[in-house]
Amino acid sequence: MNLKKYLPSFLILAIMVSGCTSNKEEAEIPTKKEIFEPNVQKRTEKYRDSTGGILGNFSKKNSGTFDFANSNVLWRASLKSLENIPLQSASYAGGILVTDWYGNSNESIKIEINFKSDKIESSSIIVKSFIKKCQTVSSCATTSGTDAFNTEIKTKILSQARQISLEDNKNKK
Repeated sequence: MNLKKYLPSFLILAIMVSGCTSNKEEAEIPTKKEIFEPNVQKRTEKYRDSTGGILGNFSKKNSGTFDFANSNVLWRASLKSLENIPLQSASYAGGILVTDWYGNSNESIKIEINFKSDKIESSSIIVKSFIKKCQTVSSCATTSGTDAFNTEIKTKILSQARQISLEDNKNKK
C-alpha cells in the first residue's frame, strides 16, 4: 500500500477532527446583557476582583496567568492619569495601554504606554504620543508627539504611582 497517497487526506481529516472539540464556556450564550462601564478604573477593578486580572492570577508560577493589574502600581497610576481619555486597547499581559484618538476634529492626540517593569522608575515605562492634524475630514497628517509632552505624561504617571504606593503602604500599617 502506498502511504504517501493517503497522507494528505489523513492530515486534513486529523485537523478537522481536532477542531471539532467543544468548550462548554464558549458554547454558552450569555443570558443577561452586560452593561458597559465607561469609567476605566471601575472596569479594571471589576475584572481584577472577579478574575484576579483579565487573564487570571499572575502570581501562580508556570500557570500562564498572573495578577498584574492589582499589584502593578504603574499600571494603576497610568489608568488613573489617563482616566479622562478613552482607551483603545489595554493589555495586562502585553504590558501596553493605548488611548483612542482624543481631541477635536482639527487636532487629536493618541498616547501609547509600554510597561517594561513594575518598578517606579523612569526606565520602567515608555510613553509615545501621536498628533493628528486635519485640514478637512479626508486630509489629515499624523506626526509623533514631542519629547517634552511624552516626558510630561511619564512624569505625571510616575508621580501618581508614588502617591498610590505611599497610600498602599499607609493602608497596610
